[in-house]
Amino acid sequence: MPTGNEVVRLPLPERLQPLNPQRSLMTNVRSYFYGLYNSNPATFKSMLASVGNKDAVTGNRLFDRHVAVGLIKTAAKDAHDSVVCDAKDGDVYKCLVHVMRAHPDLKLKLRRQQYRALTHQQAAE
Repeated sequence: MPTGNEVVRLPLPERLQPLNPQRSLMTNVRSYFYGLYNSNPATFKSMLASVGNKDAVTGNRLFDRHVAVGLIKTAAKDAHDSVVCDAKDGDVYKCLVHVMRAHPDLKLKLRRQQYRALTHQQAAE
């Protein structure tokens, strides 16, 4: 029991987890996506450019996206971002796809149509 001038303080937890990790994960992935996409090295962009397995860098479009997820997690590790680092690759992948769908030029369906039109053009006579 405290006497007179003594103040009792309850201990606080050492570490707090975000209350809504999905929202903060999306926000953080979005910031890393734009940072990597707009940076000078074309590695990240090349991993997002494929529309099928034939034009994929690794030979598989989904594995290209997995490499892009790895680049995002590496950037998060360099920034000491535990929300993205501790997230599963599949969750980061979902956020990556969500960000890509928000931009009309990056939508897969439209890019596949453009790819088909480009590769099936007849040669000019």
